[in-house]
Amino acid sequence: MGTSAPRSSGPVAAVLAITIPFLGLWEGIDHVARHQAIDPAGVITYCNGLTNYDDPEVRVGEVFSDAECARLLRGELPRYLRMVDRQIKVVMPPHRYSAVLSFTYNEGEGTLKRSSIKRDMNAGRTGRACDDFLKYDTANHRVLQGLENRRRAERTFCLRED
Repeated sequence: MGTSAPRSSGPVAAVLAITIPFLGLWEGIDHVARHQAIDPAGVITYCNGLTNYDDPEVRVGEVFSDAECARLLRGELPRYLRMVDRQIKVVMPPHRYSAVLSFTYNEGEGTLKRSSIKRDMNAGRTGRACDDFLKYDTANHRVLQGLENRRRAERTFCLRED
C-alpha cells in the first residue's frame, strides 16, 4: 500500500475497511465528472467525492466505471491518511481514526488543520473533539441536511473505543 501505519490502535487495513464503505454511504458515486451546485466555483467532482484537487487533469464530462472509481478511491485514501497523521498527534482507535479520515476526505487538510477537532483531539479532549464534528455542517454558508447527517455519523464513529 505504500503508507505507514496510521496513528491508530489498528492497522491501516482495518481503518480502510471501515472508511471505504462509510464514504460510499455519504459520497455516493457519480460516474460523470461535473461541477456540483454545492461546490465552490471551479471544483469538479467525480466518483466517490473525488475532485479536481485530487487530480487536476480531470475534465467535466469525463466518464468513470465502478471499477475505476473504486481503484481511484483506494489510490487516494493513503494521501488522506498522511494528512490526518500530519495534524492529529494522538493514537486513535480505528473507528475514531476513520471518522477523522472521512472528515478530512470531505473537508480537506486545511479545514482539519484549523479545526477544533484537531485542537481538542490533540489536547486529549476526546469527547469534545467528537462533539466538534457537529460544527462542520455547512457548504457555501448554508447548513445542509446531508452534512448534518454525515457529521452525526462521524461523531458516532469518533466516540467508539474499538
